[in-house]
Amino acid sequence: MKMKRLIFLIALLTIFLSGISAQQKQKRFTRERFQAELEQYITKKACLTPNEASKFFPLYNEMKSKQQALHGEMKSLKRIKPTSDSECKKNILKRDEFEIEIKNIQKTYHEKFMKILSAKKVYDILKAEDRFHRQMFKRTANRNRNKKKD
Repeated sequence: MKMKRLIFLIALLTIFLSGISAQQKQKRFTRERFQAELEQYITKKACLTPNEASKFFPLYNEMKSKQQALHGEMKSLKRIKPTSDSECKKNILKRDEFEIEIKNIQKTYHEKFMKILSAKKVYDILKAEDRFHRQMFKRTANRNRNKKKD
């Protein structure tokens, strides 16, 4: 078990360091860099120990993966332009079902998180995740604004 933790921490450190190196070389968005920055931010703001992080992030990534699959299906529904009122109704109801399923996944995983971490740590994680996304949005908006000025 200690070997798994050590391997996970080394992998996490490698991802983090490669994320920093890649960030300095280019400013383009990459999912890997985003993920590494998110994990680092959450770990720092929620004061997660390496042991807690090694238990939390695999579950967190599993949750996000399931939610992303549903977001993909919702996105394909949004591309469809229904022609009749009944098709519009079906589309709306199906999108609502996806939204509810995404929230159910979130609820299920929040309960799993609280089995391995204190409720306070989970709360801090959720708060940190929200802050991180807001900061990334602002950073992207500022970068886009600066590009338009040039």
